[in-house]
Amino acid sequence: MQLISPDFKNGDLLPNKCVSRGLGGEDLSPLLQWSDVPAEAKSLALTCYDPDAPTGSGFWHMIITNIPVSDTGEISSATLPASAKSALNDAGTENYTGAYPPADDPAHRYIFTLHALSLDAIDPEGMTGAYVRFNIMRNQIASASITGHFKNNG
Repeated sequence: MQLISPDFKNGDLLPNKCVSRGLGGEDLSPLLQWSDVPAEAKSLALTCYDPDAPTGSGFWHMIITNIPVSDTGEISSATLPASAKSALNDAGTENYTGAYPPADDPAHRYIFTLHALSLDAIDPEGMTGAYVRFNIMRNQIASASITGHFKNNG
C-alpha cells in the first residue's frame, strides 16, 4: 500500500489547515490519497497519531473506521464517506483535532496511517479509542503511513 498527500510531502511541515484553531489553523486533516490496497481487504481505517505528545502514550488526533475499500482513493476529515465512523480521539471529540503541541516542545510528528482490515466494519460507538485501535491492529492486513511535522512557535 502507498499513502501520499497533495498537501505535504512525507517529512514536511503540516499545512496550516491541519493545525488547531487555537493556533490559527482549521482542524482539518490533509487530503490523503492511497493506492495498492490488498485485494483481501474488507474495509479501511484511518488514524493520526502524535508520538511526541508529553503524555507518556502520545496523542491520537483521529480514528476513523468503515471506509469503503478501493484500490485507489482519497479522503480528508472534510470529505468522509457516509459509511465512515469516527471514534473519540484523545481530545474527546470525533473526527480530527489539529496539531497543538506545547510551545516549548520541539516539532512533533503527526503520523497519518491508512489500515487495510480483514473486517467488514468496526462500530466504535461506546468504545474507547484504545479499544477501537486494538480492533484495527488485531485485524490489520496492511498499512501505509505519511508523517508531517509541526512546531508551535507560540
